[in-house]
Amino acid sequence: MPVQDILYVVSTVAVTQALCDLVAHHFVFSTESYEDKVSTLERMRSKRDKALAQPAPQESAKQSKSNAKAIDKHVKKLQRVEEDFSLAASNVATKHTGPKMLNSLVFFILYKILNTEYQGKVLAIMPIEPWGIVRRFSMRGIQFEEGFAIDTASRRLQSVNQACGFLFIYLLCNMSVKFMVNQIIGKKAPKDADKGLLNMVDDPRGQRILQELGVDTNEINEIRKNL
Repeated sequence: MPVQDILYVVSTVAVTQALCDLVAHHFVFSTESYEDKVSTLERMRSKRDKALAQPAPQESAKQSKSNAKAIDKHVKKLQRVEEDFSLAASNVATKHTGPKMLNSLVFFILYKILNTEYQGKVLAIMPIEPWGIVRRFSMRGIQFEEGFAIDTASRRLQSVNQACGFLFIYLLCNMSVKFMVNQIIGKKAPKDADKGLLNMVDDPRGQRILQELGVDTNEINEIRKNL
């Protein structure tokens, strides 16, 4: 199969990812709303770090009411700043979630379009015969015509299992070309706001929703700490 077909798939994936990143930057990441949320996140991080740096009141054997009240006040203050910080991180993560979902939808549509064009065609030939689990992806969608003979197809093709269809090429492009373009052009989420949906689970709103659904949030948090 001509090399032009592979180059066409590679360039299409690269251009599509670049356009998605540029659109997201223009309509989301360069807006005043996004910049305000990032600024709020930085303020909450600074506020949290200052609160954590403050020494906690020491417990004594003869603990007085004033000492107990000071300890309780310190604990509530730490809890409050942690909740404010989690909420700010969730607000920033939400801004990144929309473009990611749109990006996934665009590439799903792109896959359907390109797959229709290259369905049943051999786009490449592997130098060796791959493992069975790899062949499930590399040979998917390939159709050999009746009477197909290996020795007349290509000198490099010693077995039909070396044939590589569109799906495998598309997956490789998504793992390499798409990733590199996104690293160059795409907007990375700030530190502590790069967990995606986990940021939304950590904020007070997410915790309340989980509790309303009957989920033990304390147990979930313990499991995540142990991982």
